Amino acid sequence: MGRRVVVLACVRTVLTFTLGFGLGVVIHLFVNLSTNLSHSNVPRNYKGNRRLEEQAPYEARVDLLIGERTYSPSQPPANEGWLSAGGGGGSGGGGVLCYVLTGPTNHRSALHVKNTWGQRCDKVVFYSTKQDEALQPEVLDVPEGYGYLWAKTKAALTHLYHHHPHYQWYMKADDDTFVIVENLRYFLRDLDPDLPLYYGAKFKMHVKQGYMSGGGGYVLSREAVKKFVTEALQLTDQAKCPTNTSRGSEDVQLGLCLESVGVAAGDSLDRAGKSRFFSNSPLSLFYHQPLVNKLHWYWRYLWHKHGVGPDCCSRHLISFHDVSPRMMWTLEALLYRLHIHRDLQPPHLNTSTSPAPPPDSSTPPPRAPPAIFSLRT
Repeated sequence: MGRRVVVLACVRTVLTFTLGFGLGVVIHLFVNLSTNLSHSNVPRNYKGNRRLEEQAPYEARVDLLIGERTYSPSQPPANEGWLSAGGGGGSGGGGVLCYVLTGPTNHRSALHVKNTWGQRCDKVVFYSTKQDEALQPEVLDVPEGYGYLWAKTKAALTHLYHHHPHYQWYMKADDDTFVIVENLRYFLRDLDPDLPLYYGAKFKMHVKQGYMSGGGGYVLSREAVKKFVTEALQLTDQAKCPTNTSRGSEDVQLGLCLESVGVAAGDSLDRAGKSRFFSNSPLSLFYHQPLVNKLHWYWRYLWHKHGVGPDCCSRHLISFHDVSPRMMWTLEALLYRLHIHRDLQPPHLNTSTSPAPPPDSSTPPPRAPPAIFSLRT
């Protein structure tokens, strides 16, 4: 009898330990999946593929926009130098306008954008639903809250089209996005803003040609803004552009509308095939994460896969997301207020394991456009 009691006690101890260990593993996995990547919500599911409307005037031009851009080093772009007011391709107009969607509870975070990278745009416009003396946002008459970002997006782009129509490019960001504006100008300098296209961190779900993640920011040509306001918002087919709703995933909804009026979702990879726009924090990109993070929805949505670690990203990286005010000022200091005396470092003691960037790395070699998107029906 005594031996039986001892055996039962041992079995109960082993079962308790196994259950506790298993529960600990599950909690560890859940925490890793929830925190290491962007905290953006998974976009709503849109079923079925939607055909594009025939857009004959843009057919030949847009076919050139899909896939990688081509550029010969022996033929410099038309807007040699910086992309600023009065410069750049296309017919006249200013340079880069940055617009930031924020809300009353995040005005203090938005002020950090205004005092850091926002100063490097030709103009920065903040959109909110309440006035703020320090931030001076444009106040939109739309419902407030994360669930109403689509309503705020429609109103902001309409305001930009009517009040700031002469800029070449319109860079959208959140109040926790960090943009390296100089790299954005470098990427745009030989692109034509009078063609209908936009760029960003490209996702592959829900929209046939893909769409750009909202958190990492996306940049629209002035022709894309024009077509969205004057054509997409006039559509009555809600499957092509949900104009009658205020709620929904802003980036997916915008992607559907732009696709429906012939605005191309372009690729922004550099010559080495690495991404420039990211919907993640730097903390989730440059340090090798546990393998379990590959289960995160983010990896299923990516149009172009990328690695994780010090060589994950383009040397001409443009944007991060999920950036706290502390991280924003850290990036500001490291990128703009720190000088590294590389000339004094002996070559054999160079601690960087990254190879030198290739020349003209923003301009990939010519290749045929992929077949995933065409305006021909």
